[in-house]
Amino acid sequence: MTTNHVKPIISLKNFCERIIDYAGLFPPASLELGQAFHNFVFYSQGEYRWMLGKFIIPAKRLAELGSLLDDMTIEGIIPLSVLGSSSENINEFNELFKSDIATIKEFISKHSGTVSIDAFEVRLPSELFKNEENSGILKLMSGISTSLETALGKNIPVFYEVTLTKDYESEIIRTVESIGALNKGCGYKLRTGGTEASAFPEPEVIAFAIMTCCEFDVPMKCTAGLHHPIRHYNEEVKSNMHGFMNVFAAGILAYTSNLDESEIIDVLTDQDPYEFMFTESGFTWDENEITNSEIKTAREKFMLSYGSCSFDEPIEDLKTMELF
Repeated sequence: MTTNHVKPIISLKNFCERIIDYAGLFPPASLELGQAFHNFVFYSQGEYRWMLGKFIIPAKRLAELGSLLDDMTIEGIIPLSVLGSSSENINEFNELFKSDIATIKEFISKHSGTVSIDAFEVRLPSELFKNEENSGILKLMSGISTSLETALGKNIPVFYEVTLTKDYESEIIRTVESIGALNKGCGYKLRTGGTEASAFPEPEVIAFAIMTCCEFDVPMKCTAGLHHPIRHYNEEVKSNMHGFMNVFAAGILAYTSNLDESEIIDVLTDQDPYEFMFTESGFTWDENEITNSEIKTAREKFMLSYGSCSFDEPIEDLKTMELF
């Protein structure tokens, strides 16, 4: 936290720049598309627009969004992150992806002057991991990037999620290693929560994902569960909820200061907001200091964003912490 500065202080602004990809369509908000998209447009014109990233929408709902756009006048270009359809079966996954690509082509041909598809997110089929070799994972990833580049006329980052099991270390390593080998600017997507306790990964899982992405120089984004800045127990879901400030501070510090796993876990589990200090020159946690330049570099190259169905809650909490 910080006091007696012009707010938002520059280090906080660097820390939170375009940090939230708005996912109002998804639980627990589960808004209608019209409401969610109008919210995004409203936020993109508001005081805290600098915190807003992309609008997240499933590929299968792009036609519905197209109908909304036909009746709207929008200034500027709306950035989208498209969520691909998924299946645990490889063949079914491929068929769903072909359908998504056809939908994307049709949508962008009609609305490229209003929106821009700047990212694609998808969960890998678990069947891929039954084979001990990574060749199948890499082949699928390469096909996805090539198809998207052909459809959109540009290369866009793809963020790959995998359903984690008790063998999460192997699943994370194989996914991240394959992303790094692909070398297409893609990233790893980590699920950090949900609507029930079982959806929240242990701090050790998040720490391992951060360390692995650092090792292979693969950027990462998070999704779900990060409505609030600081880790806390939530009575409604009967679980400790991770804080976006904890997770991003852990990632930024790991990237810039080579924290080990135990130190990353310490950042992730810290429930004292006064340990997270923002100053004119940078950010400090415990005795670890990082400069504004380091924050910006880490955010641009490593800890990219997180998907949240709420844009208001994070801002209200930062106000309560007297950071705004």
